[in-house]
Amino acid sequence: MVTNTMGLCELLGLKPFTPHDLRRTAASLMGNIGVPRSIISLCLDHTIKADEHGAVSPVTGKHYDQDERIDEKREALQKLADEIRRIIDSPVEATTPDAMMPLAA
Repeated sequence: MVTNTMGLCELLGLKPFTPHDLRRTAASLMGNIGVPRSIISLCLDHTIKADEHGAVSPVTGKHYDQDERIDEKREALQKLADEIRRIIDSPVEATTPDAMMPLAA
């Protein structure tokens, strides 16, 4: 049984990555599919500094506003899941290892 990311990556032939790399990738993918940054911040559990109406006081954004906005998070994460599913389901044109190697002069 593989118990760490490095071992799993080695087993699957992938470059090692960290959980933070997954968060960054998820945020980037959500941005690419049009999820607003304020919702991405909510999904990452970051303090909201501004919204569509302008700046949000750090006290309001961190301490007073305790609404978790579950519906907005769920919608954004479902869009992310749909995008990942689309990427995985997209056929990839097969290439031979020789075709990927640069030609020598």
